[in-house]
Amino acid sequence: PPPPPVRAPSPQPPPPTPQPCQLSCPGGGGEQPPIPAQTRTMTKAKEIDETKGVVFLGNPANLKRAGYYDSEGGNVNYDPDFECTGGSPDPSDRRCPHRLRAEDALGLPPTGWDGRKLHVNMPSYRDPLCPRTLKNLFTKATRPFDVRVRVLQQNVPGEDPPCLDKYCEMMADLRRETGGGDTSKGGPAGDECPHRDQIDIHHIHAKEAAGPTYARGLLGQDIREAYEKEAMSPQDFCMSTDSHMDYEPEWDRKMVEMWDMAENEYAVLSTYVANIDQLGVNLNGNHEVPHLCMVIFTSQVRTHATKCARNLPRPKLTNAVWGAGLSFSKCHAELKVPVDPHTPGIFDGEEFNRAARFWTYGYDVYTPHRVYVLHDYPGSQRNPKTMGWGHGSFSPTEVKGAYYRLNTLLDVPGGEKDYERGLRLKRSKYGLGDRRSLDALIQFSGVDLRHKKATIDGKNRCGNLQWVPFTEHPKGVNFIPRFDPETEDPLDVPYEKTSVWYDPHTDGAGAGMVARHAKEDEAAKGEDEDRRVADEKAARDAHRKEAEALAGGTSLSEKHEALADALRLEGGGGTGPHREVISSAAAAARRAEDGEGGVRVFPPLLRGVSGRKSFLSSVKAGRHGVEHLPTQVKLAVLVMVLGLCFAIIASVGDKRRRKAKSNKSG
Repeated sequence: PPPPPVRAPSPQPPPPTPQPCQLSCPGGGGEQPPIPAQTRTMTKAKEIDETKGVVFLGNPANLKRAGYYDSEGGNVNYDPDFECTGGSPDPSDRRCPHRLRAEDALGLPPTGWDGRKLHVNMPSYRDPLCPRTLKNLFTKATRPFDVRVRVLQQNVPGEDPPCLDKYCEMMADLRRETGGGDTSKGGPAGDECPHRDQIDIHHIHAKEAAGPTYARGLLGQDIREAYEKEAMSPQDFCMSTDSHMDYEPEWDRKMVEMWDMAENEYAVLSTYVANIDQLGVNLNGNHEVPHLCMVIFTSQVRTHATKCARNLPRPKLTNAVWGAGLSFSKCHAELKVPVDPHTPGIFDGEEFNRAARFWTYGYDVYTPHRVYVLHDYPGSQRNPKTMGWGHGSFSPTEVKGAYYRLNTLLDVPGGEKDYERGLRLKRSKYGLGDRRSLDALIQFSGVDLRHKKATIDGKNRCGNLQWVPFTEHPKGVNFIPRFDPETEDPLDVPYEKTSVWYDPHTDGAGAGMVARHAKEDEAAKGEDEDRRVADEKAARDAHRKEAEALAGGTSLSEKHEALADALRLEGGGGTGPHREVISSAAAAARRAEDGEGGVRVFPPLLRGVSGRKSFLSSVKAGRHGVEHLPTQVKLAVLVMVLGLCFAIIASVGDKRRRKAKSNKSG
């Protein structure tokens, strides 16, 4: 079903003079929220009630500079019920997230983690803090024997200490200091290295590293292998984090209980976690937590301006903004939405790409209402080795292909122009899901992907949001889609009717249809011609109306769906209501961003590919230098350089002749 309409807030009086909050939010230039006595909510003004939780919307001046012209900022009380009702008092408007169905529980309790394991996935690049992270993880867990850890270790042998070996040494030291006992004391004296058999180290050489998405992508492959070997259940819990972390005592039990509080089988808890100096600290008794809800456009979509929330009674639904530093969910989320390993060298763009894929698969991102996992920002960022993955095994051309791939997936300008090729990527293994559409994501998140703007309508979506309904897959939440191991094309076709990819022209023809790049040859030519003429007329009419509306200053959000329909027709797609599109705006930016052409939408996996040591400087030159210019300008620059060289050579030769002549005369 389509997303419910956004209810505009009523006019409110301005808030009084703000006072700063105590939490220093990590990542993306976090702001300090004011604490006024009154502020706006999604419905009406009311006094801030600290017992209900407070969400900081942003500084008004900063919001307007960022394009959020229809937001006064300040604070708003968190209303958990708004997620189901959208503020409507009508019981028929109440639609809440999906809970675990009895037939999908696999014989397990609907809540808690009895019978379930907790799988932790950590990429580590030359990180000396990795052993300490493992020690903290196990010694502070309530049920350490139910935790499984997978580490992608990217080290230089002989230079970097092996994570597992150093962990074992730390546990032995702890056992000597405490006298031994349970895991929190280093384990019993007879246990050489507690939980060693629960830790899986995937080794690659640091020179083969290709950035965070490649590392997480390899871990995703390890997760899939564990699932296929029945070493992991879709109903287990999965947590992705970094290799320089610390944890609150009993963090595992607390994380599971917090996830249960979201009351959503498709919940993903995610944020930029607080720094380790806040371990065990409740600032001013306010339980302040970082809250992600805004982006900016750099080379890609980047999470920006981390906000704060305090005293939340439960995890808060966000506008699909996800952070890679912490991601906690059921393992069916990790199995359905693995990180794309075909994006070497990508930093900006990693997070919103995966957020979009999570959301279109039916998953919802929530801000954790308490801090149980913390990040050692100073310890990791001051170490030049851990920040050196940019010198790994990838080239500027491969980075360019990665950006091209991300642009294609999200309709960002600079992606694939061919409709069928773009659609093929969106339906592939690392593409979008089929429970919600990309158009619905744009409306819900407020991010104007097709025009590279942070907001489609100037509205702030950091406050209360209404959940967007979708139809669960007929095979249940534990169904993991299958894809061809070589082409990564989907194998579960034809699509069933609840899929956003369903097209009656192909999927309605019956089972066994795998090729989806053209209609059946026996389709009536007369009907096709009539449809083509009608489509062309509709496209012309739609583009004319769009131009008139934009010329008249109409809000982009009001015409966004019409634009998508027009692009769909222009791209040669069918008349099905759910066809995703490639933006025509991509063509305008392609000449600058993809002048050379030849970039593949499906680059190969990068394991073992040799790279350059000077990659970082090469990327900067490619992104901002001559390589970025159109071909005609490049030729002109080349001619100028050659002409200058000839002039210098001629000048030097002329001086030598004059000097020789002068010497001869003398």
